[in-house]
Amino acid sequence: MFSNGVQCKIIKILNNNSILAYDMDKDQELIIIGNGIGYGHKKNEIFALSNNEIEKLFVTYDKKFKNQYYQLINFLDENVMRVSEEIISMGEKKLGSLNPHIHIALTDHIGFSIERLKQNLEVNNPFLNEIKLLYPEEYEASIEASKIIKKDLNVAIPESEIGFIALHFHSARQNKEVGETVKYTFLIKNLIQIVEEELNIKFDSSDLSYIRLVSHFRFVIDRLERGKTEINPILNRIKNEYRDSFEISKKIGACIEDTLSLPVSDDELGYITIHIQRIKFNIDK
Repeated sequence: MFSNGVQCKIIKILNNNSILAYDMDKDQELIIIGNGIGYGHKKNEIFALSNNEIEKLFVTYDKKFKNQYYQLINFLDENVMRVSEEIISMGEKKLGSLNPHIHIALTDHIGFSIERLKQNLEVNNPFLNEIKLLYPEEYEASIEASKIIKKDLNVAIPESEIGFIALHFHSARQNKEVGETVKYTFLIKNLIQIVEEELNIKFDSSDLSYIRLVSHFRFVIDRLERGKTEINPILNRIKNEYRDSFEISKKIGACIEDTLSLPVSDDELGYITIHIQRIKFNIDK
């Protein structure tokens, strides 16, 4: 927040709770959000806002961002906008800095979700178990978001939607597009399905083997994206003693390569093989 508030000139009243303004001290355009800050004012008016009056402000460097925000303002109910900003502020307190685009992406998602739920149209979330494991902090923040929506808008948010909100929080936290986070989550789900099909099993989401495998896949993908590979000192032994499991790992590696266009080394496949072999051992006990 600016240390002494903002001395600004109003460019456009967006609604009663948000304005597009020109910061006269810093020579930049801002979108400023605060309870009732647009009420009773008019275009080209010069006035000062204290920090107590400002709930949120962000600089409109990006013309596309500004236009998208205008569209949301015109499309969504003011209460939905206000609640979304409250949720984003809560998310920043719990998760740290979030990419400003969350003001577009998450607000739009919440508005669309509420309309669907009012029509009793719930969308299945195929990644829910993976989201809970991969992004636990974001999921906890999303539970709080659902409570805010229930309190302020009287709409009950199901677990599937809580998971989708967590995807938005994670994307903003990592400065990624939501589509990238979905691709990453979908990949891990596909890898789990390969293991299930090859071993003819169905994981319980609370099972320790499932939790370990999801976590390992996450670390594998993270290492690949950073261009780092750990040398596996017992690779030859793994290949010789656990041949069937290594073949399954090769299918997993091929899926990762097809999705991310990143090569998966035999060293990484060896570590994956150890996890698969451990699961096979538990099945045979």
